[in-house]
Amino acid sequence: MKKTMNSFNFNLPSFWQGYASSFDFTGRAFKFPDFSGGFERDRQSLAGDWQRVGNDMRKAMDIVAHAQ
Repeated sequence: MKKTMNSFNFNLPSFWQGYASSFDFTGRAFKFPDFSGGFERDRQSLAGDWQRVGNDMRKAMDIVAHAQ
């Protein structure tokens, strides 16, 4: 199965970044992702999720139709 990511998602920091941030007592080393534009970004992300669900359903129906 091919996994795709869209530009609306953000990557979580790696284990080592998280580990190193525990020694950052100034609070300046790690920046949280920008969550501005929340509703529009959520709408686009949710629409992409449902498109992938629909594609998976179509593929499954094609497999079942050709198996009979």
